[in-house]
Amino acid sequence: MTFAAVTLLGMTVGQPLGADYHAMTSRSIRLPIEYKKDRKTIRHVLLYVARNGENTWTQEAFVTPDKDAFVYAAKDDGIYWFKMVIVDVNGTKDPADVTRDPPDLKMVIDTAAPQVRVTNAKRSGEEIVVEWLVEDKFPNDAETKVYFRPADKPTAFWQEVTLPANSRTGVKFPCGTSDGVTVKIAVADVAGNRNEITKDFPAGNGNTTTALSPPATPATAGTGPIVPPPALDPVIPSGPGPVAPAMPPAPPYVPPVQPYTPPLKVDPNLNTGGPQPLGTFDPKAPPPAPPTHTPAGAWSGAAPADAPRAQVINFPRFDLGFDLEQRGPSGISRVDLWVTRNEGKTWQMWSQHDGKGGSVRVVLDVRENAQLEGNYGFRLVPVSGAGLSEREPAAGDAPDMRVTLDVTAPQIELFPPLSDPNAPDTLLLQWKATDRNFGDDPITLEWSENPAGPWKPVVSAANDPVIQATAMNAPALKRLANTGQYGWRVPAGVPARVYLKVTARDAANNVKEVVTREPILVDLTKPRAKISGIVPPPPTIVRP
Repeated sequence: MTFAAVTLLGMTVGQPLGADYHAMTSRSIRLPIEYKKDRKTIRHVLLYVARNGENTWTQEAFVTPDKDAFVYAAKDDGIYWFKMVIVDVNGTKDPADVTRDPPDLKMVIDTAAPQVRVTNAKRSGEEIVVEWLVEDKFPNDAETKVYFRPADKPTAFWQEVTLPANSRTGVKFPCGTSDGVTVKIAVADVAGNRNEITKDFPAGNGNTTTALSPPATPATAGTGPIVPPPALDPVIPSGPGPVAPAMPPAPPYVPPVQPYTPPLKVDPNLNTGGPQPLGTFDPKAPPPAPPTHTPAGAWSGAAPADAPRAQVINFPRFDLGFDLEQRGPSGISRVDLWVTRNEGKTWQMWSQHDGKGGSVRVVLDVRENAQLEGNYGFRLVPVSGAGLSEREPAAGDAPDMRVTLDVTAPQIELFPPLSDPNAPDTLLLQWKATDRNFGDDPITLEWSENPAGPWKPVVSAANDPVIQATAMNAPALKRLANTGQYGWRVPAGVPARVYLKVTARDAANNVKEVVTREPILVDLTKPRAKISGIVPPPPTIVRP
């Protein structure tokens, strides 16, 4: 199963990502499906996604074989790997293990224009010196250009400056005049997002200041205004239209919080108020944006103890497959989707579908649904061509399928490590992680000599030797239980100070990472010596 890459247009990403990446400026991606098997032998096609170059895959969606493409909505910018898996009518998956083969498609999504600012600007006669800094996740240094023209002639042509081959962040050049000039710096990223700024150099021999002109409006890779990507609206069948869902009333509910076990050992040097968390930062945090949904925390109802466990997901749109157990000669005119938020106490008609293809499109992020996150229960009621159907779900009816939608990443605090008095070579790493939907073993710990990596596991799945962190055959990180501490037996060769990274992954595959802002002292061993006795002086040699 492969992607029809001919439909994926964009600039090829250069190093260090590799030429096999495709760049996109939109988070709405249509992923065509190329069928190499008879569709009659296929039950479903699954879409698996891996993030940030890690060989860790999560099923994000599935479609029936009558569909020719997935429509994937990326949550944020970054690196995405995609892989499709066929499930045949017997339930056999092909491939059986998505981690063994290379991805079907590698992409980098970058919707933000690069930012550029001048860091140094000087003039001496006709000689101009200007240095700048480009801020972007995926900059394309080869596209950086510098131009200049007379400051008093805004309609004059820009003259391009030849940049040095070994540097794309500064240049010294003669402008050929002692009059004022304007310098323009134009930058781009690998996806084709562009931006530019200008800097005026007044006439005379005096040095200019480093004050910047306001950044210009980011330009797209082509021309014309920036058009936001279209929203992934549900497919509306002909005939009955969708019914706007009205949310059932729900009593206040406080979601459970993952318990946190405080460290068993307390450093007596810490103040009586308890250990203070270390300063950390999220290396993958996107720029702040206004919330698009009301925060979660107001769903109610608990499933019976014998009910199937709800599937935890982090995507609000998906296809819900179904099988018709019986149908009459008039066929099926539509399928009604019913939803409960309180385990069957109340039900609401959510949407209507034509029922073709054995699946319905579920869209939870509609405007009327103010409480996006939480528990959902589903029932489907097919209606025959003669207008007959089983009864609609009533109060007390249990849902046929349950999901928990969770799009909120865990929260992490990292505390100063402690030395273990009973094991001089062991360091107690301490953290506090909370999330309402943690699964088993959600924590991974890593260290590095640099804040940007490469990262090495504190503990690997098989305690294998650590090799290049981004290699496909690198030792897998061992996930730990959220106990709040781990005894790290620091191996030989680790520097005295390192950066620590803690990653928490919840059951919906929402991931939060924090990295210490400063390197942390990990060699807490206090040298100790014991007198063994007087060392006798060397014997005196008597020469004849």
